[in-house]
Amino acid sequence: MIANELITAAKRLIIGAVSASMLISTTALSGCGEKKQSGSRLDNIVTVNAVPELEPLGLDSTETLTESLDLGLSVPEKLKKAYKNVGDTNPISPNLFFADPTSVEYNGRIYLYGTCDQEEYQKNGEKGDNTYGGIDKISCFSTADMKNWTYHGDINVSIVTNWAGLSWAPSIISRPTEDGTTEFFLYFTTGGGGIGVLKATSPLGPWTDPIGGPLLAGDTAELKDDPICWVFDPGACIDDDGVGWLAFGGGDPQQEGETGLNTRNCRIVRLGEDMVSLDSKIEVIEAPYHFEANELNYIDGKFYLTYCSNWQPRNEWPEDKYGDYPMPLQCTMCYMVSDDPLNPDSWEYKGEYLLNPTSFGYPFSNNHTHLQEFNGKFYLFYQTVSLLSNMGKTDASGYRSVGVNELEVNTNKAEFSEGSMDNQGVEQVQNFDPFVTTEAETANVTAGVQFKRTSGEMAAIAEDGGWIALTSVDFDKGADLFGVNAMGKGIIEIRLDDKDGAAVGSIQFESLEDYSVTYCRLTEKISGVHDLYLVFGGEVTLDKWQFAAGE
Repeated sequence: MIANELITAAKRLIIGAVSASMLISTTALSGCGEKKQSGSRLDNIVTVNAVPELEPLGLDSTETLTESLDLGLSVPEKLKKAYKNVGDTNPISPNLFFADPTSVEYNGRIYLYGTCDQEEYQKNGEKGDNTYGGIDKISCFSTADMKNWTYHGDINVSIVTNWAGLSWAPSIISRPTEDGTTEFFLYFTTGGGGIGVLKATSPLGPWTDPIGGPLLAGDTAELKDDPICWVFDPGACIDDDGVGWLAFGGGDPQQEGETGLNTRNCRIVRLGEDMVSLDSKIEVIEAPYHFEANELNYIDGKFYLTYCSNWQPRNEWPEDKYGDYPMPLQCTMCYMVSDDPLNPDSWEYKGEYLLNPTSFGYPFSNNHTHLQEFNGKFYLFYQTVSLLSNMGKTDASGYRSVGVNELEVNTNKAEFSEGSMDNQGVEQVQNFDPFVTTEAETANVTAGVQFKRTSGEMAAIAEDGGWIALTSVDFDKGADLFGVNAMGKGIIEIRLDDKDGAAVGSIQFESLEDYSVTYCRLTEKISGVHDLYLVFGGEVTLDKWQFAAGE
């Protein structure tokens, strides 16, 4: 116990040394309550890819398919460098920046959404500071096993809504409908001055704008006479009665009577039955040293509000109200619990549960988390700048990545354990099935590979010597055929357990103008569980792949 206390004290010293001047630029907020429109846009992606239940490639009837050609191609001896270790969970995306995580479970998969930092990274020429001012997209990933994640593309919120110039920090909820379908509601920040909502009947869209404007803005209801600094960072949940709730707000004290301890910038409201309207007075939550990054969870009759603490001086801490917990440090994650969310006096502060990334050996970044229950465990999604750091970029800063670790939650006491961040992350919860058609944007690790939309499809575009790795792939009693839907003139080698190992099969193909299905027979029957490496040579644009058991 003493050792743990010393470790915690050491972590606090590290965090305490971080200056408020290191806070990542928020120029896109342009002061409290002001909404700033973004500039140029990338490709107009309105809906992400289809649900990952794809048509087979036809390997059960290879007579109609093209067999691998002999084009004299080979894979380079020296392969591209990865910025993540195979088998590590974190960062979740090995080649794209995204942040401010939120998620929902649907049909045995977690669908994870976040602010598309990659958009600003590209607009800035892969350098400079992330100011968030050029981000109008929300990224989407999914997984069934927690190790291998599929990138589904980005929701271009500015195109869907035609009014929201920015989109950050989403929060998603779902609910069943009377006709047996499921509705999804994705709440998002439109800069510092408003919150919008999208609606869909699939976690991957197509998304619609159900109200044609912001759900919350600076002049909404009580906010008009009792303003807050930033109308942003929604945190949504739905209770057992099907009632929706939304926490929001942030920034520093602005009005008379507000202090660093009680900024009065954290608010909560009950949503209407349609989930896109308000159905109560907007109440103030006295969240100590509140700043941003609101998320709500509803667990066993209790509401859990999580948020990031602010940069204000720590010069007051009422012992009679908060004395059971130490005063939170700057830019750490805190939580509160209530069973009556519209009663301000019902919210109980429960302390910090996750310190700043610097406490875990990562470079400084801002903080935002989301808690997700899945397969009987609680998973804490968070953000770091680990991918940017691993890339060794010295001319870019603030482009964030999402990671995930387990978090122990004592639902009887309504308490979180102390959370952690690391590269290893979480265990794989089930083996990966290679006999179903798999999107090429599914990976644990990539190197020299970009995920982009090409010819109407999201695809993996590989450099010569690039590769994709998936972990714990279960070939069961045997596979001896491999097929791809691909474009270009290239070679794909199949390797097991080692990217530099001997190939157990390869496909060479030439299809320069459109995708075509090509297959090969493996040099040996593969069985059992292996890490799978797809290694590329030449020019490869890979849409999807599949293994099969031949005759």
